[in-house]
Formats: sequence, structure tokens, C-alpha cells
Amino acid sequence: MRILREPLVHFLLLGVLVYVASSHNESTRFQIDAGPEQRARLARTYFEQYGVAPTPLQLGQALDEYMRNEILYREGLALGLERDDEIVRRRVVQKIEFVNEDLEAAVAPDPAGIDRYFADHRDRYDSEPTVSFEQIFFSSDRGGDAVARRRAEAGLVEVTELAGQRVQSADVRQGRDAWQAGDAFAEGREFRALTRAGANSLFGDTELSAALFTGPAGQWAGPFRSAYGWHVVRLTDRQPAHHAKLETVLARVQSDYLADLREHANAEAYRKIASKYRIISDGPRTQLAAQPAASESAAAALATAGPRA
Repeated sequence: MRILREPLVHFLLLGVLVYVASSHNESTRFQIDAGPEQRARLARTYFEQYGVAPTPLQLGQALDEYMRNEILYREGLALGLERDDEIVRRRVVQKIEFVNEDLEAAVAPDPAGIDRYFADHRDRYDSEPTVSFEQIFFSSDRGGDAVARRRAEAGLVEVTELAGQRVQSADVRQGRDAWQAGDAFAEGREFRALTRAGANSLFGDTELSAALFTGPAGQWAGPFRSAYGWHVVRLTDRQPAHHAKLETVLARVQSDYLADLREHANAEAYRKIASKYRIISDGPRTQLAAQPAASESAAAALATAGPRA
């Protein structure tokens, strides 16, 4: 019919549909399901939390609380209280991230994938060389750097003489002049199983840090410069680097491997979501979803592994 092709008729029909839909939504807004399915869900939740089934009274109280919270929640939504609320926003973001992890990152590790991952990241599991030592510290804050070095040189002579007289370190620490001549060091006088990175963190990338891993063990040596002053040291133990075997670190490797897979899968999930959006900005355009650098073994596993059963 000709009248059905009129734009005004189309507009009126569309208005009727919108009115019917909004009326239906408005009517369901004030309906709360408190039937058998909802009571069964509340009973399961109670059992998971307390380990026993709820009594009829406890289930009734849980149902009353649910209905009260649902009523207040819907009223809050109707007033728009969720808008511009950073806490609500963060919670929603957190939940969608959890959903993405459940859907995208459930990848079962395979032995070949773990072997490849271990080969690609062996340095994570090999232990570094370590040293243990004791020190006498001479601070540059007391009289300047030159004075601190002279004090350290004199301290080295004295502590070496004491060692030559077979005086035990424990006795020296109890009050010998060589120890008393030194200054207090915030991290102490004795160090155990310190790596080169640990030494650099404590003393800076300095002469002292290098000497700890190259100097003689069992005798006093120095003085060595650090970021704080001068040190006289005696190495008490030095352990070489150790190359780990997969069977000894398998649990760590598998955990790291799965974490790598998860990170890569989550990035891919976000990329798919972000591709639906258009960003409007007067600033320079930036990449929406940069894919993190994942190992080849992780990328291969995501491409070939099936979902976990």
C-alpha cells in the first residue's frame, strides 16, 4: 500500500516500537526473581562459604538480604550513581579482564613447549656466582676521601698482622683496634651469598664490587673504593655459577611458561576488543593495543595448543 511507504508512517511505527520496549524495560525493572533458581543459587553460595547447607531460617535471611541489595542496586542504576565513579569503573575493568583470562588464556602446556621455553629463558634459572665476605668500612664523610683511604690502608696493615698472629675474627670483632678504627656501615659488616647485581646495588658499580668476584679468598685485601668510601674485605666463600637442569626447576618453568601464555593471550583478547573502537583525540595518535614481546615458544603454543579440558 502507498501509505506504508510514507516516511511519516515509518517514523510513527518506530516510535511505537521504542515506547513498547521502554515500557517493557520499565515494568521488568520492578520485578525481582526470588524463585526456586535464586534460592538454589543462594544455598550453593552459602555451602561454598561455610561448608554446610543453610537452614530454612538462614536461607530466608540470605534471600531477604539479596532482595534488599537488588532493590537498592537497581535504584542506584536508575539514578545513574554508577557513572563517574572510579571505584565502580575499576571493578568493571577488573571483571572484564578476569573474563578474558578465562576465555582466552586457558592453554594447556605441552612438554615440547616447556622445553622450548626453558631453552629460550635458561638465564632465568641459572644461578649467578655469589660471594660471602666481611668488611671494615672507612667513610669518606670523615675527613674526606684521601683521609679515608689512608685510614683504610692503616687498617689493612693492622688486621693483616692480627691475622698473621692467628687471632680469630670473632676476637677481633669483640674489640680489636683494626675493627674499631672502621666506621659503621648501614648494611652491616658481614654479607652472605651476594651476587654481582646485589653488590652493585649495595656499593655501586665500583672497584669494590668487581674485586669481590676476582680477589683472593681467605685473606684481607684492599682498600677498595665504593660509592661511600673505602673498604678492607676478606672473602669467606665464593660459589661459581650453576647451570640449572630442567627437572630441578620444572615447577618454576611451567609456572612462568603459563604466565607468559596468559600475558600474550590477554593482549590478543584486548586487541580484538579495542579494534571495535574509534578514539577521537586532538593529540597525536597512539597505538591502541601494543602486543607485548612474547617468546617464540609462547606464541607457538598459543597457535597450536588447544583449550584445557
